[in-house]
Amino acid sequence: MSSVNTNSGVNLFYGVTRYSLFSPGSNSWKTSSGGVFENSEKYMSYLFSDQRLDIRAEIFIGKALPVLDQMANRHPYKHFVLYSELLPERHRAMLLAAAEKYPFLVPVEWNETVQGTGVEEVKPLIVEDLVKQLGSQGGRHPVIWFRLDDDDVLPADYLDQLEKYRALNHDGFAISFGLGVTAYKGEHELVNLREYYHPKSAQGMAFVTVFDADSSSLSVVRPGPHTRVDKVMPTILDSRERMFFQIRHSDQDSALNHSSYQRATATLAGMEKLPSVRASDLDPAKWPTLMQEIVRGEPSPHRSSMDGEEPVLFSPTTEMTFDLDASIRGGLVEFEFEFESSARLLGGFGIITFHLEGVDGIDPEVLGLRNSTKYGFSRQAWSKNARGVIRHSFILPEGASASSVTLTGKGRRPADVFIRLREPRVVAIHATAPEPDLQSPESV
Repeated sequence: MSSVNTNSGVNLFYGVTRYSLFSPGSNSWKTSSGGVFENSEKYMSYLFSDQRLDIRAEIFIGKALPVLDQMANRHPYKHFVLYSELLPERHRAMLLAAAEKYPFLVPVEWNETVQGTGVEEVKPLIVEDLVKQLGSQGGRHPVIWFRLDDDDVLPADYLDQLEKYRALNHDGFAISFGLGVTAYKGEHELVNLREYYHPKSAQGMAFVTVFDADSSSLSVVRPGPHTRVDKVMPTILDSRERMFFQIRHSDQDSALNHSSYQRATATLAGMEKLPSVRASDLDPAKWPTLMQEIVRGEPSPHRSSMDGEEPVLFSPTTEMTFDLDASIRGGLVEFEFEFESSARLLGGFGIITFHLEGVDGIDPEVLGLRNSTKYGFSRQAWSKNARGVIRHSFILPEGASASSVTLTGKGRRPADVFIRLREPRVVAIHATAPEPDLQSPESV
C-alpha cells in the first residue's frame, strides 16, 4: 500500500522565486514590436537598476524571508532562488548572506532561459533532495511546491493552510488562495491598504505533486499562465482567509510598456474600487514583518473621534476644505472619510477637489483626475451602500504640490449622510516623475 510520509524531518514543501533573473528569450524579455526592450543591454539595464533591485531586496530579503523562516520552523521546507551571475555584486552578496542566515534558502545560479515559474529548472534539485531523504523508504509521497515573486509576502500560516491539501488524491492539482491584501509602498510606510480578491492570483499559487520513492521520480506539470491554470489542471480555490500581501510600487514588471509614473498612477487607479482595510482588520501574527509599516501608513484618527466632535451631516449644500502640508513636492496625496446613512446612497454624492500647483501642461487624466470649470482637478465620491469608507489617492509629479482638498455635496442625494473625516495628507514615495510624452499635446 502506498504510504504518505508525514515525518517532520522530511522536506515536503518547496518554494521557487526568480530573483531579478536575467533570462533573454523568456516571456519577461519583451522584445516584440510593441515591447520595451530593443536589445538585451537595455533589458539588463532596467532589470539591474539600483532603484528596482533595492526595492526587491527590501521586500524579499527584509520582509518575506523572515516570515518564510517562521514557516520553516514548523514545516520541513526549502526555498530555491534563481539568480543570474550578472546580478550586481552588492545584491548577489546580500542574497548569499541571506542564505547563510536562513538555511532553508537555496540560491541557484541560472544563466539560461527559464520556462515560466522556474520549477522545471530546480526539479532535479528537488528530486535529489527527496531521494536523499525518502529513497530508502519507498512509497508515494505528496509534495507541494509554490511560486513566490520577489516583491510579494506570504502570511506566517501559509504552509499551515497548504498542509490541508497535501494529499495523494490531489496529485496534479493547483491551489489558489484567492483573497489577500494589497497596499502601495511609500518610502517609509505602506499606504492605501485594501482587500484584494484575485482568484488564480500568482501570489503564492501552489501545486501538489507526488514523489515516487521507488522510481525516484517526481511528476511536475507545467502550469502555464496563472490566470488560465484551471484550463491546465484541476484547481482548488480557497478564499476564506487573506493569504497573500501584494506590495504595489512604481517599479513593478507587469506593465513594462509604460513609464514608472504611468505604472504608478494606473496601479492607484486600479486600487480605487477595492475595499478599504484598516490595520486593525489584520492579524499581526500573520504579517509580522509588515505591521509596523502598515500602522505607520494609517491616516491620522478621524476628526470626530480625535476632537470629540459630532460626525458631519453631509448634504448637497455641504462644502468643507482641508489644508495640506505643501512642503512635499511630489508624493502620494491621500484623502479618506467614513460615511453612514439611514438608506443606501444612489451613486455620486460628493466631489473631492484637489487644489494643485505646478501641474501646468500635464494632462489631468495622467493624474487620474478630471479638470472641470466648476470643480477643478477632482474625483467623484461614489457609493450605493448605506455605509463604508471612501478613500482616494493619486501621485503628484515631482515639483508639483497640493495645497488643500475640498469635499463638496453633489446633486439630489440623501441629506442624512454622516461623515467621519480623517486628515488628508501627502506621503513621500519613490520618485516617479512623468516623462514628456505624458503631457498634453498642447504642452509639447
